[in-house]
Amino acid sequence: MDLFDQLLPVVPDRYRALVAVAAGTGLRWGECAGLRWDAVDLAASVLRVVRVAEEVSGHVTLKPYPKSRAGRRTVPLPPFVVQALTDHRQSFETGADGLIFVARTGEPLKRGTFRARIWKPSLQRAGLPLGLRFHDLRHSYATWLVSDGVPINDVAKVMGHEQTSTTLDRYTHSTRDRDRRVLASFAAFSLPLTEQ
Repeated sequence: MDLFDQLLPVVPDRYRALVAVAAGTGLRWGECAGLRWDAVDLAASVLRVVRVAEEVSGHVTLKPYPKSRAGRRTVPLPPFVVQALTDHRQSFETGADGLIFVARTGEPLKRGTFRARIWKPSLQRAGLPLGLRFHDLRHSYATWLVSDGVPINDVAKVMGHEQTSTTLDRYTHSTRDRDRRVLASFAAFSLPLTEQ
């Protein structure tokens, strides 16, 4: 999560919780932009993905369900996300339709505007490559879970993937300590002694 550690402190206050949600839940842009307070339970540390924001020709609309049945899901909130959302709720007005994340005007967030005015300047302030995408937070989240040993079927569920193969294909990579980890799996195993 080096990307997140460098980036979050330089994101403007109004959008800091948005970046924290993406990094700590793996939500897609449309799922973040379409998130409403009625889908968040801070006391239980969960959110429900039940709608997405879709942008067509510069106009944002809310769709009642994500793109697949697996997309409708409940995602646990790490403590840093709960804190970021709590702070956001205390500091910023809820937008139209109960949206959590809106532009300063109160309008739904537009991806291109966010990228140009918030995301890229934040990357620059953090000293990160400007080629990094908002979606890379989702990628980091999934990779972190897989690397930490979370079962792939659980990772697929929180990511909203219908098939675990999607999760495996997109978010698993060889690590630098691959050989050590493979050998550690067999550390307690030895061949049985044979009788002479």
